[in-house]
Amino acid sequence: MLDNLYPESVEASGKFLRLALQRISKHALPYNPITYAVWYEYATGRNEPLIQHIQTLEKDKVEVSFEMILTLFRTFIADNQVLLTEKKAREFQTILGQMTEQLDNSGSKLDDRGNTLKNYARQLNQTTSLEAVSIIAKDIVSETEAVVASGQTLRKQMDETTSEIDTLKKELEGIKQAAKTDMLTGLLNRRGLDEALSNTLKNSLDNSIPFSVILADLDHFKKINDTHGHLVGDNVLKLLSRLLTKHIKGKDIAARFGGEEFILVLPDTPLKGAYVLAEQIRMSLRAMKWATKDSGKPIGTITISLGVAQYKPDEPVKSLIQRADDALYFAKKSGRNKTMTDLDIQAA
Repeated sequence: MLDNLYPESVEASGKFLRLALQRISKHALPYNPITYAVWYEYATGRNEPLIQHIQTLEKDKVEVSFEMILTLFRTFIADNQVLLTEKKAREFQTILGQMTEQLDNSGSKLDDRGNTLKNYARQLNQTTSLEAVSIIAKDIVSETEAVVASGQTLRKQMDETTSEIDTLKKELEGIKQAAKTDMLTGLLNRRGLDEALSNTLKNSLDNSIPFSVILADLDHFKKINDTHGHLVGDNVLKLLSRLLTKHIKGKDIAARFGGEEFILVLPDTPLKGAYVLAEQIRMSLRAMKWATKDSGKPIGTITISLGVAQYKPDEPVKSLIQRADDALYFAKKSGRNKTMTDLDIQAA
């Protein structure tokens, strides 16, 4: 479904990206996913309200700050997905209303025709004329054909309506998924993460099973961007996302937490199991050989620091994430390229 929202080819998307980078540079804005999203959407020319708003700002010579970019993102991109979802829901209601009306109308027509056939049956019981019987028989055949035709018309209408509903369901699912997906990495974004954490917490409480989270942050990511450029930095984030997805399984969830920081939500996983997985990810990333795609110039080793925490009964999810974040900070402070748990902080 994302193909419907972002249909451009590789060549077109490259063109839009270059235009977006030019706009970011022109306004001296930070190179981050939110800024990319706004200017990329502007470059495609498909978001008319966003384009008009930006053109008005530039015409009035208003300085476009990052705070303004955040507002534009929420107003014209993120919230727009929610509005699209609501619009599709209203379309559902309209189609279902039409279906109900079709059934009611067809039911009324069938009742009318049924009464007509009953009337013919009464006439047959009352007549002794062969000629009259022949006329009534012709009328019965004609009425029966009309009933069959009415049923075929209803079936066609119902088939068409069902097809419309199927199409709307797919569009709605695509919009909902896009609203929860990070544009760069394809992982869940913060909105999708909140929903996933809520579901995981409910499952944990209902079934009395543990769950843990891993917060991961690339080491010296700013240096990668400064040395090799933001496009290389974006590719590193994409490849890390694939690595995370490769290591999780089942109901595990990977999401982009912000910038170069990622989070894994691990249902039915105690602290020890989460720590083992975090170490597997860390060592896999450290063993990878990195080079720029165009020139083949080596980038060097890229490492990651990770913080792990297990959910405590009656604890707010925000507190769980904070403990994992504290463990991540401890890993960074201890030299980076390490995995730490919240228990390591207590033992230090």
